[in-house]
Amino acid sequence: MTDATVRAACQFEQAPLRLMLVDDKAGVGEILRTMLARRRRDQLRDYSVSQVGSVAEGLVAMGSGEHDCYLVDYRIGPESGLDLVRRARGAGLTVPIVMLTGSEMVEGEAAEAGANDFLVKGSFDLPLFERTIRYARSNAESLRRLAELNASLEAQVSERTAQYALANTRLLEQIAAREQAERALLRTERLQALGRMTSSVAHDFNNILTALFSSLEILERRLEAGWGETPDPRLARPLAGAIEASRMGERMVEGLLGFARQTPRAPSLLDAGQVIDETGRLLRLTLGGEVTLSLALTPEATPIRADRDQLERALLNLAANARDAMRGQPDARLSVATERAGGCVRISVADNGPGMSREVIDHAFEPFFSTKADGQGTGLGLAQVYGFAQQTGGEAAIDSEPGHGVRVTLTLPLSTG
Repeated sequence: MTDATVRAACQFEQAPLRLMLVDDKAGVGEILRTMLARRRRDQLRDYSVSQVGSVAEGLVAMGSGEHDCYLVDYRIGPESGLDLVRRARGAGLTVPIVMLTGSEMVEGEAAEAGANDFLVKGSFDLPLFERTIRYARSNAESLRRLAELNASLEAQVSERTAQYALANTRLLEQIAAREQAERALLRTERLQALGRMTSSVAHDFNNILTALFSSLEILERRLEAGWGETPDPRLARPLAGAIEASRMGERMVEGLLGFARQTPRAPSLLDAGQVIDETGRLLRLTLGGEVTLSLALTPEATPIRADRDQLERALLNLAANARDAMRGQPDARLSVATERAGGCVRISVADNGPGMSREVIDHAFEPFFSTKADGQGTGLGLAQVYGFAQQTGGEAAIDSEPGHGVRVTLTLPLSTG
């Protein structure tokens, strides 16, 4: 050890030890000062003794942290020294505290309250007093470090727990995203397989309808030539019914071919917002008076290259589906909105109807899939919407929850030509 270190240690040892006595009897402080007056060569420390006479003053003194140790009497007038110790510890103060008692019977109470040690008044001398003060200070410092260590460990545990929770949340999000991607992939593969099968069936069915329709037209012309302006109603009515049924079958084939993306197109450069605005009257007629229609079209130009008839038909199909889903519902609303997003325009058609479950969404774009009662729909409306979006180079998506309406979004590429 160097001389400078020795001098510093001696200077530290010779610094007075600041004591605070919490006792309502002034004489106790005088007795303590007299006992601590330096009178031995081996007494290395000087002591300075301050005194307050109430629990409140003692708590303030402990909170200031200006003293090296606090001597608390068991009874402070009508108040309890134990209560002072409890309040100090409850406030998070880790200062050294020595209880002054009249009996060793209160040792357990003092320790339970949070005192670091105790002295029985009238039965201790200076060496015992100094050992008690040293032990109380050492014990308080150990407890302080332990509290800091516990706080540090708790902070580390909390931080690590938060990290684990965040990692778990991210993992769950990744699992959910993967499951959603897998469902989307399976749905796309299923729709592609249905599209190939539908295309084959639709072409064969179309060939049959063509032959049937041609034969019915020939028969109709011959009947008109034979009977003139007054054909036999026994033949004319069944013939007209057969022709109308053939035309319905023809429209059904068009829907199937639209889903299979094999409908002949006549694409042209359109402004999607303008087409929707001009189709507003037809949409209101389709919805009837029970559903309120609102348009929220972006003022920016939204040029797309698409078949206008197919776009209008897709909008009308979505409006008809929403109308049927909200039939009899008060305050039924349908909104059609557009927005530009990157190189695409999003056309969203949203209602406030009963919504769809995840199982229904997974099959909604499939041809002939319908949640309506038998005879109230062909199940080709959303199939046509899906086919139009795919054929235009975009995509269609459904966002819905039971009880929260349905939002169908068409994302179509903007055209630069």
